Amino acid sequence: MGNAQWHALQVRPHFERIVAVRLCERDIEAYLPLRKVARNGMHPSEAPLFPGYVFCKYDEMADASFSDVPGAVSVVRTTDGINIIPEHQITDLRRILAAGVSVQPWPFTSQGRIVMVQTGPMSGVTGILVDSTDRRLLVLSIPLIRRSVVIKINESHFVPALHSVRDRSGLISTDAGCGKSRTRQL
Repeated sequence: MGNAQWHALQVRPHFERIVAVRLCERDIEAYLPLRKVARNGMHPSEAPLFPGYVFCKYDEMADASFSDVPGAVSVVRTTDGINIIPEHQITDLRRILAAGVSVQPWPFTSQGRIVMVQTGPMSGVTGILVDSTDRRLLVLSIPLIRRSVVIKINESHFVPALHSVRDRSGLISTDAGCGKSRTRQL
């Protein structure tokens, strides 16, 4: 793929896996982050970390059309037309999930003290630090879909980031928010 970038597809409820498989069948890289959930004492199962969304990497010049993908609703765009998720957000999300730590959905957070994980398998992951009396949490936000996830973090594993988080263009900014998202119908 020439200039492939990450995008988000809004999908019908419970169609995340179907859409991801269909995208892969078209040779479009799809990413469906999953988390383990326990249901009423049963064995843990996996559920989408961001229900209603599937990430996909494609070259917009290839004119990817998703209107005939079962369950695909729309390509997510911000009010200013941006529809790209910076590579580092997907990379950070993958690192967190690969580390095997407990990941939970969190209210969308775009401002706060920005830190970078310094050691371990999540080294280099940047997020927003949330302090509470008994724990420290690292929030990773995906501004395009206005969703966040949180993990517990050990104080010795992070350092203040030299700059604030990278914005949607990959540049450093002090505000991770990109405005309200809207979608374009397929």
